[in-house]
Amino acid sequence: MKRTEAGFSLVELLLAVTLLALLLVGVARLNFVLAQRFYKLSQTPARAGIIAQLVNQFTATPFDSLKSKVGTVTVNKPPLPYSRTVIVDSLSPNWQRVRIIVTPLNSVFKADTVTLQRTKPPTNPFGT
Repeated sequence: MKRTEAGFSLVELLLAVTLLALLLVGVARLNFVLAQRFYKLSQTPARAGIIAQLVNQFTATPFDSLKSKVGTVTVNKPPLPYSRTVIVDSLSPNWQRVRIIVTPLNSVFKADTVTLQRTKPPTNPFGT
């Protein structure tokens, strides 16, 4: 039997469509990974700013008021909604450890923990 018709057979078309589908799946996966990485990188300055703000806040808080800041607070403001947990451990009457745990509400990001060591300032001998 001789075939005189020109064109593609059904098997050739199925093979070409399968190869094209595999190529497109690979491109879609690469696009997803790159978008996820870009999203993580775009939130880095916001995370650093939030942590710096919290460190400054707890550094400026009077020593005797640190225990009143213990607990968890959720902040839903852009650019990065997060949950903040503060733990204060009294290591001695004049020494406290403050742990601040910042957990972004988006599960793509991991929690950050900052630990501060605070000491009670000495009393002023001049009474001023």
